[in-house]
Amino acid sequence: MDTGSHIMIGFGLGALAQIDPVISNNSALSTAVLIGTVVGSNAPDFDFIYRLKGKSSYYRNHRGWSHSLPAIPIWGLLIASLIHLFFLGTSFSHLLLWTLLAVIIHVLTDLFNVNGTQALRPFTQKWLSLDFLPLIDPYIIMLHILGFSLLPFFDTGRIFTFIYLAMVFYLIVRLISTNFIKWKITQHFQNALLVKMIPKTSPFHWNIIIETNQDFLFGSYSKGELWIEHTFSKKIDYPRLVMESRQNPQVESFIRSNPFAYPFVQKRKNGYFIYWKDLRFRSKKFFPKLAIMLISLDYQNQVSYTGKLTSIKHYKKVIKKLETSIKLKS
Repeated sequence: MDTGSHIMIGFGLGALAQIDPVISNNSALSTAVLIGTVVGSNAPDFDFIYRLKGKSSYYRNHRGWSHSLPAIPIWGLLIASLIHLFFLGTSFSHLLLWTLLAVIIHVLTDLFNVNGTQALRPFTQKWLSLDFLPLIDPYIIMLHILGFSLLPFFDTGRIFTFIYLAMVFYLIVRLISTNFIKWKITQHFQNALLVKMIPKTSPFHWNIIIETNQDFLFGSYSKGELWIEHTFSKKIDYPRLVMESRQNPQVESFIRSNPFAYPFVQKRKNGYFIYWKDLRFRSKKFFPKLAIMLISLDYQNQVSYTGKLTSIKHYKKVIKKLETSIKLKS
């Protein structure tokens, strides 16, 4: 989930906490809890500091240990303890409870979307995702905006009790519908190794990846209809170059953090382009999130790029920069 949504949920939880009379009747505790829920709702993403070490470090660590089982109570205790220093005399247990809840909800909402997290560390480094929420969910945002707009007229705690009950109902509907559609597709494509659901912002609309032994099928599902838009063969040209690209630190970090990264090789006059594309994110045949490695024709030099491309124009600019860089090295 995006940062703006996490912040909004933090304020929403601070408002929901007012249902507790111990909090609503103590302005200092109420303020402390609000700070705790907003900070706690964003704390797992404090791993953005890895960006200071470069993209490789960020890709390797984002949504890893900071979203893990041991990190959840640590975040809650650390944030609540620091805030409590400025609000001595207020109930630490209430502050800790709501701060911890905010951290848990952050990890859960990240788990609900297609990116997922490594939430079960240290037991496994497997990426987990339930695939039923888009990265930015307009309905969750609208529910919070509705709640905030009603604050001048009704009791804060009761308003957000209704808001969060409605949100839980919405999440359950999305979860059930996503898994039902996935089951239906699996029944139809019985040779599928995997069916990946990528939810769109509109409920009951998904992009679909169907993996078989031979290829990847990309399509969309809505209103009871499945459209297969295009396919990619799983045949890998130049496997030696693909293996070599894995040794590149940027590419290796990208692959580690993207379980749906898959290689495609293209030979050009300037060398061999190895594209590691994140298959989950696409616009028709354009995959904006990827790692690109260019290896010279004599295999002696290489350059790379990792990131998100915003347009075809941006893509062409990156390719041109890589080609210029490989010429300077040759």
